[in-house]
Amino acid sequence: MAKENATKNCIPGFQDVEGEEELDGGKENFVKNKSSKKGAGFQSMGLSYNIFRGIIKRGYKIPTPIQRKTIPLILEGRDVVAMARTGSGKTACFLIPMFEKLKQRVAKTGARALILSPTRELALQTLKFIKELGRYMDLKSAVILGGDSMDDQFSAIHGNPDIIVATPGRFLHVCVEMELKLNSIEYFVCDEADRLFEMGLGEQLSEIATRLPDSRQTVLFSATLPKVLVEFAKVGLSDPVLIRLDVESKLPNELELFFIGVRQEEKLAALLVLLNSCINKDEPTIIFAATKHHVEYIHAVLDSMGINNIYIYSDLDPSARKIHIAKFASGKVKVLVVTDVAARGIDIPQLDNVINYNFPGKSKLFVHRVGRCARAGRSGKAYSLVTPDEYAHLLDLHLFLGQPFSICTLLHKGGKFGRMPQNLIEEQHTTLLTLHNTYSNLDNLKTVSENGYQQYIRSRPAASIESNKRVKEIPFQTCSLHPLFKKLGEFAEERESVIDRMKSYRPSATIFELNGKTKSQEYKVMKENDLFTKKKLLITKLIKRRNHPNCYSTMKNLKLICQKVIKAT
Repeated sequence: MAKENATKNCIPGFQDVEGEEELDGGKENFVKNKSSKKGAGFQSMGLSYNIFRGIIKRGYKIPTPIQRKTIPLILEGRDVVAMARTGSGKTACFLIPMFEKLKQRVAKTGARALILSPTRELALQTLKFIKELGRYMDLKSAVILGGDSMDDQFSAIHGNPDIIVATPGRFLHVCVEMELKLNSIEYFVCDEADRLFEMGLGEQLSEIATRLPDSRQTVLFSATLPKVLVEFAKVGLSDPVLIRLDVESKLPNELELFFIGVRQEEKLAALLVLLNSCINKDEPTIIFAATKHHVEYIHAVLDSMGINNIYIYSDLDPSARKIHIAKFASGKVKVLVVTDVAARGIDIPQLDNVINYNFPGKSKLFVHRVGRCARAGRSGKAYSLVTPDEYAHLLDLHLFLGQPFSICTLLHKGGKFGRMPQNLIEEQHTTLLTLHNTYSNLDNLKTVSENGYQQYIRSRPAASIESNKRVKEIPFQTCSLHPLFKKLGEFAEERESVIDRMKSYRPSATIFELNGKTKSQEYKVMKENDLFTKKKLLITKLIKRRNHPNCYSTMKNLKLICQKVIKAT
């Protein structure tokens, strides 16, 4: 708590939002309410009518809490650092004031607004929002992304766009190549600023900031407030206001979390169980995997099973990534397999499910992953397949969220962590074996993904010492069926209960000690069988060694032992 308070005081003007006022007003009251600041709708913010038309056309009715607090401040010309959880409507927070500031097209002065995004997907999404919200504004925009044609981007810059949306690396490259002057920039936005620094783009970000005029207005939007971002805000912003709506670890109340324990070799079978038994085939679902090799393997398996899916990872061709995202966003394909390249900033409308095939090494990354669903008041579900080597990271997550951790047992069936019915896993495992026998390429993809996982483990952040200690104290071996699978019926639950009792059974004696009477017929038969087996093994060794040149002493020892065994029998 002390650390959090210290962070709040790093930037002057901190505002903490605790409550929400009632909202009212509509399009018909736009002119009436424009001059009044008492209302809480978009029409009360003093916006131009064409901007308001774009907002209504986009489908926005009332501002979200972060929009209500940030837009008026940005409209006043203040530098702002805004923090809110993912899916809270941050993009509109900086686009609406930008439109109000730029007003209309000015072809001769050059770009007047610059928006930097950490990934090409987020940049393209921002460009889409600009076109939708600014459909009634006479403004020209351009996008500068890595992987696209440099000549096309030079042409776009020469066209003097009013707005540039870019990724930092490529934009800085273009600035150097074209000796581009940025003196006309009035409005500078860093979207997902914490992610920009996490990706190692801080140096490029600082270099770009030094090329901008001091009179610019700067706005940073972020889900977290790392130390490097605080330092950048102190240097690159003028008397900024920090607005923090909710702590970053908070998850939406509409999001349900399911943690399912599986063995590493059963993970893919468990994924198939989720897709076939727990998730409606019409519900859009994102599957997060550790590496691109996992993505390719999962994609190939799902394709082989007739489950229509697409995939995205960082090395994929930019055009293919754009096409795949479009297919998923439009609902043509319901399953998207991705690496963490899509974990932040991608707004997939009406996403229902997120599956963590590989549990993330950082708790913040978990929050960003599952934040893809349950957005804007919608409900959503997040399923996590957790293997024993990920248990400590699971405990770290619960500490990060400030939530208690409990496992499902025969006595306590309301725990958060449970396992999957073994019969369902075995059924899907059999299906996988059949697929591997049918499609020869799957074996190679599986081997590559397994090797990739070993590399991933080496680079994965270690869990805390406390969680590693606590893992040893929690009886994960006693874990019973997860409540998610109660719908399978009482028979399945009783079957799993019997299996649990069989697994936990430990005999109090060896097979020779089960009958305490050494003179019993059973005891004698078992002992004779055991001695006969030993005798047979020794004789076999004797035969194998008889032709060896240095086997005299060994042969002698074996003969003595063999004689003792024969005598004993």
